[in-house]
Amino acid sequence: MTIYTPNTKDRTGPKYKIIADAITDDIHDGHLAAGVKLPTHRDLAYRLGVTVGTVTRAYAELHRRRVADARVGSGTYVLDIARQAQVFSPVSNITSHEPLHRSDNRPTLEQPRDGNIDLSMNRPPPGPETEALAGTLRQLSGRNDLSILTQYNPAPGMLHHRKAMARLLNTIGLECEGDDIILTSGAQHAMAACALALLNAGDVLLTENLTYPGMTSLASHLGVRMRPVMMDEYGMRPDDLEAAVRETGARVVYIIPIMQNPTTATMNQERLQAIAAIAKRHNLIIMEDDVYGFQPKNRNPPLAQLIPDNTIYTNGFAKSIAPGLRVGCMKVPKTLFSAVTQAVQITGWMIPPLMGEIASQWIDSGLAQHIIDWHQDECIARNALAAEIFKGFSFQSQPECLHMWLDLPDGHHADDTLRNLRDQGVILAGPESFITAQADVPRSLRLCLGSTPTRERLKVGLDRIHKVLTEQPVTGFARMENMVI
Repeated sequence: MTIYTPNTKDRTGPKYKIIADAITDDIHDGHLAAGVKLPTHRDLAYRLGVTVGTVTRAYAELHRRRVADARVGSGTYVLDIARQAQVFSPVSNITSHEPLHRSDNRPTLEQPRDGNIDLSMNRPPPGPETEALAGTLRQLSGRNDLSILTQYNPAPGMLHHRKAMARLLNTIGLECEGDDIILTSGAQHAMAACALALLNAGDVLLTENLTYPGMTSLASHLGVRMRPVMMDEYGMRPDDLEAAVRETGARVVYIIPIMQNPTTATMNQERLQAIAAIAKRHNLIIMEDDVYGFQPKNRNPPLAQLIPDNTIYTNGFAKSIAPGLRVGCMKVPKTLFSAVTQAVQITGWMIPPLMGEIASQWIDSGLAQHIIDWHQDECIARNALAAEIFKGFSFQSQPECLHMWLDLPDGHHADDTLRNLRDQGVILAGPESFITAQADVPRSLRLCLGSTPTRERLKVGLDRIHKVLTEQPVTGFARMENMVI
């Protein structure tokens, strides 16, 4: 057994940062493997000749960098940085597989052929959108007015495309017209434009204490500090939001009110009204991420319907229609419309007109609603399958949701469980991917139910997860010949 001590020689700067840098380098160089337990604060302080407080601050810095994390009552452990890098990196996920498989002369995206089942990416399964796209492209090829689709167009998008999107948003309870809408290259583009228009480096962004990794990554790149707001079964808690506003003076809040990622929490009407009241009282701007908003068969109107002057509403085709089209949208208050439009220009100028034309044709023909209905029914079936397999387990889900939030049984820790699942050929995102600034990593896993092309393949993956979670936990230490502490 080797007793680990980081090499802090020839380093300059604050002592806590020297220690954190040395440990981080050892993790990246492979000298410290995922799952390794770091020395206790007191032991490392003694060996390095520093105070316990210095080590505590160094370990907090490791947590901030997401290379190590503390388990209450157990210690501080090295995280799997390679797996974390894949959580918000769809390109790496795809290129590591064989993404294109020709069948009937038509390319399709498949799961990897090495036997692994990847349930880490929250995407819808393939449905009728493939045939819809083929038909639309055939129809477009016969038109003689396509030149406008090859030219620059206004940054918010072509007006008839924006009017079509407004009509689709009307179906989920959001009153708007084409002039209210800005089209984007997906909802992620919309979020980036919002953040650029609203936030500066050093500002505080309030968000749920567990949230979408894309927003965490975006905030980090912009130098924006995230302040977590506690949640319950209905999402962001009004009392903690009120406290966070008073504590930080923040003026921007990021919320996923429908099928929250990763917890699936959904705001009821009472909660929506409570959040709306706080936003109006403190003159907050809400970034409402409603990317799952087309999924429920029955839902409450968006926050943007309750407080239109305080809300930038974002949605898109990614989760319910066709992620590859990269069609997103925003409903923006008139006072912010110019600033957000400029941010869209900076980050992409405009949605590709061809994508806007396909989207508007699908909406006007009823194809978009048909595809949404298909995905709703498919998600209901997949959630029923998961609920049957995990009967007796604790989990959170919604009938039409693309993911579920599964609590780990006693004795199972996330890092060890994820390694064991990889050995069984199942890939999941780690729960640390969803934390903002809090210290504790949740003992839960997000299972993306739409990631497999078929329900049969999903069942194989879920059965493997069930098997690992019903067996005696196997820790990373039990499999390491030379444990480092």
